[in-house]
Amino acid sequence: MGTRRAILAAAGAEFAAHGFDGARVVRIAEAAGVSHQLITYYFGGKRGLYEALSDQWLEESMRVSQARTFAEAARRYVHWAHEDPAWVHTLTREEPGTRPPAEDERAAELFKHVEELRERQARGEFRSDLDVGAVALVFFAASIAPVAIPWIARELGQQDPESTEFIDHYAEQVGRIVSALAEATTETQV
Repeated sequence: MGTRRAILAAAGAEFAAHGFDGARVVRIAEAAGVSHQLITYYFGGKRGLYEALSDQWLEESMRVSQARTFAEAARRYVHWAHEDPAWVHTLTREEPGTRPPAEDERAAELFKHVEELRERQARGEFRSDLDVGAVALVFFAASIAPVAIPWIARELGQQDPESTEFIDHYAEQVGRIVSALAEATTETQV
């Protein structure tokens, strides 16, 4: 593994465990087996490292979202969160009410996701009477739930949320729910 990749991997684990504010560059360097000066050299410091990880995660998110259907994208997100939980833990450890580093850049990327969902909605992948932002938030929360709140997932699913069987079943169910959004009629609205 290259030095830069080793630093990013160690940073992912550190931010996942401690959030941005609690993360320490010295611990990241130690875990990566490098001097902390290399973090400054490659990333300019903790903020640059966080931004590099955010870019990496957003890039993967964009790749995952390019699935043929919204339901397939939902399944892929569930699997991605399971396979690489560091980004989920990092996001869920951010302090409420504080602006994370690179928030404006992340907001721009999220806007791209919303625009993609609008296009999917226009193609009939989910009902036109649903708010795209609300659909995106529900979809995001559902895809990270087994990682973000495993004890609730365990209780509700009656399985270990870290098991392949649970994730495969859950991903399929999330995909079916997304597909049902297209099939449901407006007569079933509450």
